[in-house]
Amino acid sequence: MPTPSSIVKHVSAVVVGTGISGLFTALKLSSKGVNTMLVTKSALDESNSRYAQGGIAAVLPSNPNDSLELHLQDTIRAGAGLCNETSSRSILSEGYSAIEDLLCYGVPFDRKPDNELALTREAAHSIERILHAGGDATGHSVEMTLIDKVRNDPRIEVVEFAQVVELLVENDRCVGCRAVDYRKQQEIVIHSPHVILATGGIGRLYSHTTNPSIATGDGIALAHHIGAHIENMEFIQFHPTAFYADERLHFLVSEALRGEGGILRNKSGERFAFKYHPDGELAPRDIVTRAIYAEMQAAGMDYVYLDISHLPAETIEKRFPTILANCLNFGIDIRKDLIPVAPAAHYLMGGITVDVDGRSTVNGLYAVGETAYTGLHGANRLASNSLLECVVLARRVANYIGLAKTEPDSQTQTNLTQPVATSVYEFDLPPNIQTLLDELHQLMWRHVGILRNEAGLHQAKTRLTEMSHTVQEHQWRLKVPAGTELSNQLIVATLITDAALARKESRGAHTRTDYPEHETQGAYASSVAGRASGGS
Repeated sequence: MPTPSSIVKHVSAVVVGTGISGLFTALKLSSKGVNTMLVTKSALDESNSRYAQGGIAAVLPSNPNDSLELHLQDTIRAGAGLCNETSSRSILSEGYSAIEDLLCYGVPFDRKPDNELALTREAAHSIERILHAGGDATGHSVEMTLIDKVRNDPRIEVVEFAQVVELLVENDRCVGCRAVDYRKQQEIVIHSPHVILATGGIGRLYSHTTNPSIATGDGIALAHHIGAHIENMEFIQFHPTAFYADERLHFLVSEALRGEGGILRNKSGERFAFKYHPDGELAPRDIVTRAIYAEMQAAGMDYVYLDISHLPAETIEKRFPTILANCLNFGIDIRKDLIPVAPAAHYLMGGITVDVDGRSTVNGLYAVGETAYTGLHGANRLASNSLLECVVLARRVANYIGLAKTEPDSQTQTNLTQPVATSVYEFDLPPNIQTLLDELHQLMWRHVGILRNEAGLHQAKTRLTEMSHTVQEHQWRLKVPAGTELSNQLIVATLITDAALARKESRGAHTRTDYPEHETQGAYASSVAGRASGGS
């Protein structure tokens, strides 16, 4: 049935998405006296952040062998020459302050017997600098702590199960958004001078991913639709190790296992990582991913093995309780058994172009977390830099908005209360939508995945165009939430494919078998002047 009449809300700031970046942004806005609406298309506690096992990278004063320069060098090296050094230095410099903020909110980071914060090492880091919580449950620990704070904050209004379907623009400024509460089947028009997108990643565009079902690139599609600058979309990080069983991948197996001494073995039980890079298992993620992929192809297998059975059982139980429990559910005891693993789509290095204060190229629109492109990750994200970026950018967005006059003045209020045209949204599932989604995800994995070439990318682009025409013809974008998500995925898939076609080189997470060498070109940017067409 169509949506009933809209309800209209006026807020000082609206945050779309409730991962760590969205939660932290809302809390920091509240601390600046800014009344904030926090909108999520699912439950408050469902996000990519929840599944982050590794940790958060930061240079601590208690770690005398580390330094900002060393962290920056590791970041740039992993980023394959495409990190923005200025913004990277700026973000990394706030690492310790970000940790202090999280500690003040009550995040229970793991500690050593002397009560110092415990640190571990992950791939491509030259030193131990990764903080973790609950052993291998850092994302969950941080998110649950922040959710508790959000639920008890009177300045934050939480709206769950509401899909944001449109950003509102007046006079080249983002002035709010339109959302649809698909449980109540009601449209909500939200007027605000500050809209912050924290909608997470795009992993669900691929048939094999570590991401939850909500990671469909919604924020990027929304921003692209109003002409925001989008950058580096070709760089999709495929995590080397997701757990394989029953002919599919089930969950992430943290890089921290390799950081603690885990060994990759092929079908014959041979350690193979050093054949591909002198750092072996601790090489940058893109290299380890391609090494595993090559071994899988050579052996005709869908997985390789990760071996941590040589570690003391008590170390495994304390450091990796979540992974141990999850593997035991499949009959794998990682204290003595080899772990079957394979690569999966994991993290987007590109996104909505923002400055170091999180501001996009559209006035009034901001982005934080995986949705944003700051230049920190370059062509290949350094492990555990993402949670740091989430917290730092959230702080900066809140600081910027807090210094501005967040309550609309009388003239702005008059403009914002002009009638907003209401679209008719429906809630029945489009016919055969799951078939179309499965085809899209397999198409992206096959042609826009770990290895790419021009013929495959053109084949993907042709089919994406056909699928987008189908969605437009039947107006499936108006069928919330499934049709809207499909439309968003097609927009983002097209952006990724176009960027991959434009970058005629192999760099970081982007590998073109027809252009295997590095070139000197910088970031490929996709931007539009006006409304996007594909898939919308």
